[in-house]
Amino acid sequence: MSDSAQAMAKKESAKKKSSGKPDFVTPEYIAAQRAKREQAKQDKARRNAELGIVSQEEQGFNLNFIKRPMLSICKDATTSSGTELKIMTYNVLGQALIRRKLFPTNGDILKWRWRSKVLLSEFKYYDADLMCLQEVDLAHLETFYYPELAKLGFDTIFHRGERKNHGLLICWKKTLFSLTKSQVVDYDRDNGYDEEEILKSTVPQTKTRNIALLTALKFNDSQRGLVIGTTHLFWHPHGTLERTRQCAIFVRNAKKFVAGLDNAQNWPVFLAGDFNSLPFDAPYLCLTKSGQGRITERSTYVLTNSAIHEYKKKAALDEEAEVEEDEEQEEVTAEIPEASEIAELIQTTTASQPIVSEPIMMEEFLPDTSHPPVPVPSADSASRIAAIEDIYKLHDNNKALLRSVYGQCYRFVHSENANIESRNGEAAFSNWAHTWRGLLDYIFVFDFPERHNNDTVLNSEQGDVVPGVKVLELLRLPIPAEMGEEPSGQPRAGQYPSDHLCLMVKLRIT
Repeated sequence: MSDSAQAMAKKESAKKKSSGKPDFVTPEYIAAQRAKREQAKQDKARRNAELGIVSQEEQGFNLNFIKRPMLSICKDATTSSGTELKIMTYNVLGQALIRRKLFPTNGDILKWRWRSKVLLSEFKYYDADLMCLQEVDLAHLETFYYPELAKLGFDTIFHRGERKNHGLLICWKKTLFSLTKSQVVDYDRDNGYDEEEILKSTVPQTKTRNIALLTALKFNDSQRGLVIGTTHLFWHPHGTLERTRQCAIFVRNAKKFVAGLDNAQNWPVFLAGDFNSLPFDAPYLCLTKSGQGRITERSTYVLTNSAIHEYKKKAALDEEAEVEEDEEQEEVTAEIPEASEIAELIQTTTASQPIVSEPIMMEEFLPDTSHPPVPVPSADSASRIAAIEDIYKLHDNNKALLRSVYGQCYRFVHSENANIESRNGEAAFSNWAHTWRGLLDYIFVFDFPERHNNDTVLNSEQGDVVPGVKVLELLRLPIPAEMGEEPSGQPRAGQYPSDHLCLMVKLRIT
């Protein structure tokens, strides 16, 4: 190497060291750099606001959103005892997951500077008492979520899966609740049973890095409280078997969590989040039904295909190979958003069939569809199929069923959007992406058999879902015709700031 070349190399090395950039760029480093840039933007915006300066770009951007009403279920207001509160679940769309090719027509609403403003407006407008948020960016915790939610009166707790750059955030109003205990559930490290149990353990089909988060919240004005947990299950379209396993582990850990609390035997237990599962798939059916009620031709078809699928390492681990974003191009190459990617895999794994050009609604994702996802068979398909029974036994061992607040009650206030036969009373969708639409998000409540007695009479038409929990109102979900002409995939300026819609219930706990 010439003297001039050596001098140039030394200069570049010195420049790199002075910049503080490490030789290996980690997710933590990227998050820190984003946080610095975001803080600088916020400082500038605050100074401009103090001086009354509004940029031309901000003046011209539509920061409105579609405001949905709460639909009243319980018409009988004679029983007013108990505590009323609102619980929301919301996949806010991780900024780290956005790729323009999956959101090709969405425009500048994809930029965090605009989406964050609309998300905050939604939080303020719906004014929930408890929020379970998924896909919360690590990079925006310190600069957006923590400070802005604190201004709205929330305490928060955040956790993320190993090496993920987004995670789960549970938020509660400080005036109503105090946190007494929390627990993280790591699906990759939980085989479904304790060591002393003489039962066949289940292992993950692949490493997913998905987690659940459980919290115990005591009411500030009494010794009572509630348990609320949230999760974001495995994203892969062939991951139904793993999602079914994760559901069983979530429920099992929630039961153990409650059992370990002092004087919480009668506390209601809510599980809410993005389950990445449709109302006719095995995860939902195993949570809400027992025995043969959870086994249908449709769910068995999808579950069997999932069991024999052999994951490619890159797709299964869902690596987040990020690149730094600049101020004008707020997008990254990262983890693939689950709903949009479902359609992409349907296309790429069925090469002998025509490409799907129209958005897929969940009713089309059935065994008789002309575009079913084709699994890649594993060498041990027979043993994989046998594992289905092991996961059914895992659910049986939990001895617990959940009730969906929308599945139980939504039909009574929005019958045209609550199909009993094909969707178990659930609404048509909570995810409306560019190429795929369907229901993935739920708010469940535990139905403990021991809390029923001979005098228990539940009337779901009046909001009774389980003993001690009455649904008063549900946030309306739109029907497909209300989403407008194509392209209508969310997020979209003036409509919704995420590809998911939030769900919310107002209920009374007695």
